Amino acid sequence: MTEGHDPKLSIEEQATLWVLESKDDPVRRAAAMRWCDEAPEHRIAFDEAEAKMIRLDAAGESLRSGEPEVQSSPSRQGLWKLAIAASVIGLLVISLLGFKKEAGQPQGQREVAVRGGRVQDDPLVFSTKRGEVRKVTLADGSVVTLDSDSRLLVWMRSDRRDLELDHGRVHFEVAHDRSRPFTVMADGGSTTALGTVFDVERRAQCKVNIVLFEGKVAVTPPCQPRRVDGPVVKRYLEPGERLRYSPAASQEAPAVPEPAPENEGQWVTGVKSYNDETVGSILAEANLYSQVQLVADTPEIANMRVSADLHIRNPQNVAKHLARSLGLTVEFQGNDKIILKK
Repeated sequence: MTEGHDPKLSIEEQATLWVLESKDDPVRRAAAMRWCDEAPEHRIAFDEAEAKMIRLDAAGESLRSGEPEVQSSPSRQGLWKLAIAASVIGLLVISLLGFKKEAGQPQGQREVAVRGGRVQDDPLVFSTKRGEVRKVTLADGSVVTLDSDSRLLVWMRSDRRDLELDHGRVHFEVAHDRSRPFTVMADGGSTTALGTVFDVERRAQCKVNIVLFEGKVAVTPPCQPRRVDGPVVKRYLEPGERLRYSPAASQEAPAVPEPAPENEGQWVTGVKSYNDETVGSILAEANLYSQVQLVADTPEIANMRVSADLHIRNPQNVAKHLARSLGLTVEFQGNDKIILKK
């Protein structure tokens, strides 16, 4: 099997083949991600095809069940692939309502996602790879910014706006529409707003953080068993507050609002101000943005505290700045590790 697909196929057809081939194959998944990195339109097409396959997976499995009958002939295998692609693409075209992107935009600029015509049954899927920060304008005018390594599903309906954070972190600037509640789900919990600016972060199962910058939100906790004896207790945040949920806390006392650090939300710009923060915490955040990992050589170094303005998406810049501030040295180990040492 070759790395890519016939260039005579459209980008949408190639994307569909990548989705089919990479579903349960880590090697082909990695190849698909390399194809997505070649051009912004590749990633858009892949995300769209993957979103449709969420609904069409059962049909896709039925089609793929015939694979053993054609394995003996490479030419027939190629025809089988194209038949699957044609079948799935046909279904995609029927359900696809449109996705427009501003041409020639550099990474980090704004995209516009448009849906219309009827109730949206299939989600729009937006994702970022490590180190990528992506800003998207939704059909209602809301703006979402996806942090590094994030995945967000969006359903825009006539009476409500439903979103689900699969993993990562997203900054939401919600367009005011009192008739259509805007709700972000994560691990079964929800954050509901009308016209509001807030972050939702999910980096691990049941580990969810919500930070409010403007307006007001109602929050229900993640990973809670369904109640039959009454409604789930909601928490309300005021600007400058946050709620932090963890797996252990989900079974203990409910989380309560607390003041959010002043630098919350600065990740959107890429420059973050730290005030008396541990080196270990700074390195952990910087490592979200790069394959090059920053490492403290000893626990003593990890526990050092520093105040600094850092470009957290640039590991070399972070390492050099911390080294100058704390009297440390920087050791480059191969192409993927930077160690802070005394």
